[in-house]
Amino acid sequence: MDALTFADLAGADRAPTAEEAAWLAELATEVAPSLVTARLGRSCAADEPGPIVSCDPTGVWRAGRYVGELYRGGRVIEIRPRLGVEAIAHWASAAFNLRFAPRSGDTTGSQALIAEFLAAIWRAELVSAARHGLPGIRTHRAHISEVAKGRLDVGSTLRLRASGRPQIASISRPKNIDNPITRSIVAADRVIDGLVGRRDWRGDRVEELMPRLRSASGPRPKLPSRRELAGVRYTPITLPYKRTAELSYQIAKRRGLQSRATDDTTAGLLIDVAELWELFLLHCARVAFGASNVTHGTGMDAARPLLRSQRHPESGLGRLYPDIVVGPVDRPVAIIDAKYKPLADPRGVDREDLYQLNAYLTAHTDTHSALFGALAYVDFPGQVRSAYAEARGPWRTEYGHRVVFTRLPTTEEACVAALTSLVRADRDESQSSG
Repeated sequence: MDALTFADLAGADRAPTAEEAAWLAELATEVAPSLVTARLGRSCAADEPGPIVSCDPTGVWRAGRYVGELYRGGRVIEIRPRLGVEAIAHWASAAFNLRFAPRSGDTTGSQALIAEFLAAIWRAELVSAARHGLPGIRTHRAHISEVAKGRLDVGSTLRLRASGRPQIASISRPKNIDNPITRSIVAADRVIDGLVGRRDWRGDRVEELMPRLRSASGPRPKLPSRRELAGVRYTPITLPYKRTAELSYQIAKRRGLQSRATDDTTAGLLIDVAELWELFLLHCARVAFGASNVTHGTGMDAARPLLRSQRHPESGLGRLYPDIVVGPVDRPVAIIDAKYKPLADPRGVDREDLYQLNAYLTAHTDTHSALFGALAYVDFPGQVRSAYAEARGPWRTEYGHRVVFTRLPTTEEACVAALTSLVRADRDESQSSG
């Protein structure tokens, strides 16, 4: 059966049949995006997933903000990047500091794109985590012998002596490489290797690590449960493996893309392009304003609450975590929220996005009145006219905050220049009005 092919945030390449429309409706209501999306990094966008597919009031089905392939009930949907593989690869390379260049044949389908993404990010995570050695977890091991091995177990030794046995009981804590971390990594390696389809994807360092990990867990280890993985006690040395283990579990659990799905289960993996756009903008902001001067919403330990109790001022309700904060968190210069969606009329600015930005700015009103806010959309090709919100800006809030709705370039150099210009224009405006 032919696949339904979409571009992200757009309609299909052909009108779905009645059976396909019913299948899309089932996919939209029964498959949660979080269950089929690979979390590439910590992002605010991932905490507010959008629909995989949706039907607009006119009856037209459109894909959401994801790219990849899903199989369910013998049918398949493919969602390709509307900006092209090269643009998405550029964002990933900048956001994760990777050398990621998809092969030329990848433009014909998204399965190879997903595979290359996962391979590049997983490889980088593993290499970074392994800088201080293999993921050894210390476990308690009891010994009964003529000599102590590790810490003396006084209670057990006294019981041995009382029973007439001359041995000593002791407890050692050796490092065990066969643990949930290693089993997740080895399982993910097998899945990625099957997806990529070429032998040189691992690189020298991963090729050196994997035989040692396989010798500990076996070549086909049983994937640990989510509970087992969550129960791992990381030390300062093994803590870098936490992110690697979580990503490996996601990859191994979903088993990548299958040739077909014949029942109600869903197979496949998606990449959240909104997450990539947010992380790419974060990278550009750090280049523009300095890494130490930019805070990501996921790294904020104490966000300002939306509401604060009058009787208990220390109690808040509704935490606000903007995507990008420029300047000190307690006295920011600018708040920028990434939006992977078109800024075009008649849709314009979604009401919930407008309220969200206003809430961010209002929460910081007690600091100073010169705060600058921006909703940063993608400058999709083909949009000639500016949207109403963009053309009539900048705007002012009730508290005097300057707000802009803007489309930013998709290349690093141009995006850095645009962000710098935005904040500089706000400062100039504040100085001239002051």
